[in-house]
Amino acid sequence: MIGAGGWGWHVYQTQHRGAARYPVQGVVLTQADGYQDFGALHAAGVDFAYLKATEGASYFDDDFTPNYDRGIGTPVRIGVYHYFSFDSTPSAQAAHFLTKVGRDLGTLPIGIYLTYYGRYADEPPAPAKWRPALQTFITTIQRATGKRVVLMGSQSLLKQCSTVAPDAPRWVIGATRWPSADYWQDGVKRFGGYTAVAFTGTVAAFAQQ
Repeated sequence: MIGAGGWGWHVYQTQHRGAARYPVQGVVLTQADGYQDFGALHAAGVDFAYLKATEGASYFDDDFTPNYDRGIGTPVRIGVYHYFSFDSTPSAQAAHFLTKVGRDLGTLPIGIYLTYYGRYADEPPAPAKWRPALQTFITTIQRATGKRVVLMGSQSLLKQCSTVAPDAPRWVIGATRWPSADYWQDGVKRFGGYTAVAFTGTVAAFAQQ
């Protein structure tokens, strides 16, 4: 009995540490994840899903529209996100996002994913150069959609754009939760291997997102 109890506690700790301990759980989905059964995801404990829509000024996720159509009528709340590019103008990115997504904006804030990709991983661009572009992109899509945004990225990168849309929620990506972050993607795969993220507030607060 003691051994069984110890194993049970180990399983509980494994499944309920990090971002998994919060009551509102979600996943991040791209075309790499393929076809989605949102009913099954909800049964597994998924409360929301963010779908990758666009990247830069030309890329559109192949599975965005079919997964959006499958998910929007289920108990899983749907969010959409754009992968921000340092190589394309903010106006071109906004036009691409708005054209491809149309009215498929979900019920959560529009995500804007920030990372130093490719060559920028070794030689990051100066924040003073990309912050104005990011703000222009945000302003453009907010005026067009009337929706809030959530900025997604590492703690260090989010700190570099703290003056951009300061009232917008933040989504931190990393092993350690940033205390002021509203969402936490801790890098642990859950729900059968999907990229997991948690809303760090209460169920009632999530309902207001």
